[in-house]
Amino acid sequence: MVIARELGLSQSTISTILKDKKRVSDAVKASASVQSTVITKKRAGPIDDMEKLLVAWIEEQVQKRIPLSLLMIQAKARSLFDMLKEHADPAYTQMFTASHGWFQRFKRRHNFHTVKVGGEAVSADIECAEAFKEELHKMIVDQKYLPEQIFNVDETSLFWKRLPECTYVHQESKTVPGFRDHVTLLLGGNVAGFKLKPFLIYHSENPRAFKNVSKHSLPVHYRHNKKAWMTAALFEDWFLNCFIPQAREYCRQTNIPFKILLILDDAPGHPPHVGGMHPDIKVIYLPLSTTTLIQPMDQGAIAAFKAHYLRQTFAQAVEATESGQTLREFWKGFTILNAVQTIAAAWGEVTQQCMNCIWKKVLKTYVNAFRGFNKDPAVGGLVSDKVLVLGKQLELDVNEEGDVREIVSIKTEEVSSEELTEPEEERSRIKAEEDVLPEAPRMFTAKKLAAAFASIRSGMRMLEEMDDNYERYARADRQIQDALACYREIYNEKKQTC
Repeated sequence: MVIARELGLSQSTISTILKDKKRVSDAVKASASVQSTVITKKRAGPIDDMEKLLVAWIEEQVQKRIPLSLLMIQAKARSLFDMLKEHADPAYTQMFTASHGWFQRFKRRHNFHTVKVGGEAVSADIECAEAFKEELHKMIVDQKYLPEQIFNVDETSLFWKRLPECTYVHQESKTVPGFRDHVTLLLGGNVAGFKLKPFLIYHSENPRAFKNVSKHSLPVHYRHNKKAWMTAALFEDWFLNCFIPQAREYCRQTNIPFKILLILDDAPGHPPHVGGMHPDIKVIYLPLSTTTLIQPMDQGAIAAFKAHYLRQTFAQAVEATESGQTLREFWKGFTILNAVQTIAAAWGEVTQQCMNCIWKKVLKTYVNAFRGFNKDPAVGGLVSDKVLVLGKQLELDVNEEGDVREIVSIKTEEVSSEELTEPEEERSRIKAEEDVLPEAPRMFTAKKLAAAFASIRSGMRMLEEMDDNYERYARADRQIQDALACYREIYNEKKQTC
């Protein structure tokens, strides 16, 4: 009675099973011996390893919101299997075709039922985007949202220490520590062109390059997790501790009500409940499969940022080589702190015109209110006029049509099969080498300040000797002395306490 009640079966059914228990047991044993042989053969070795790597790859694509299709997953699975089979025992002869049936079983094994594979027709995506555009327009008009109150943010992955693959130093640079390092950046702003402070996620909590550096003084909001990915918890952190304070202060400075409309895509790291975390902030989500069509930050702002980042790193490399360093020496000494500073500078160079322009595909309101809406973001000119020139100064074989444009492309770089197979111990070792315990904050001393002032004076004398235009030199000298006034105050205070 107890067994029947727990299993939801009738008592007569249980009695029948118990009477035939020997026959049932023999049949199960015979079936199990056959099935276990098949399963062991199918799941052991390269196939099992391949699925583990494939899971990591799919998670990477989902995190970066890269659309997945069955054909993409099947091709990646075959590629991983072939690579692993090359290094397997020569006696291993198992074949793998990545069939549709295998894919269905793979999804069940690894609980990928919620992963969107494939996509709706392009025409359906366009219709969905247009419908959202109409709903958004009605909301903006009804609620009287100002352009300063409408925001959008989006994540992008940046391999901060990777040179163009076309360059002769690319292969050598792969041996430089940090070559495979990436950060995730959350970038965004409003319709009026205001840009939010970048939110940066790295895998290390306390990189060695941050020795004696307060993370609160960085030009980005610095966070970390093991994979340097955006998570729901980190997004909540950004929303509550970064976005709300900055948006509130911006509204105060512009003398407008603190009433915000935040537009997000439906990424895994964007929890749906954030919309209810503040009464003055309304959060709406873009429909699935419309991100590339109407997501504002994907319409040129991120591409412009990456172009500026590339130009900034090339410019620093030129300066280093002109001072006697080799390009490899420069790249080896380029730390995550340098990357953070360069990211902030590159984001600062993204123009208001660019930030205006990115909204034209999703807004019907305010489209003609800014001159920037009438022009596309000026990434093309940046590539041809600056990045290409700097690349040639470094004697890199870079061409505009393919190489540089590929680097500044809005598409997120994909982790290769080789990177997926990098041993976990190696990744842990690299992280351990970079992590350091927080140390005491930096301290001013009168002696070091005096040495710094002397170095600056020496540099200015060198400029004076080279410049035949004294007015230009004098103007620069005045600006530098004015900028140093805050440090001279500290120097005077330190002298008095000596």
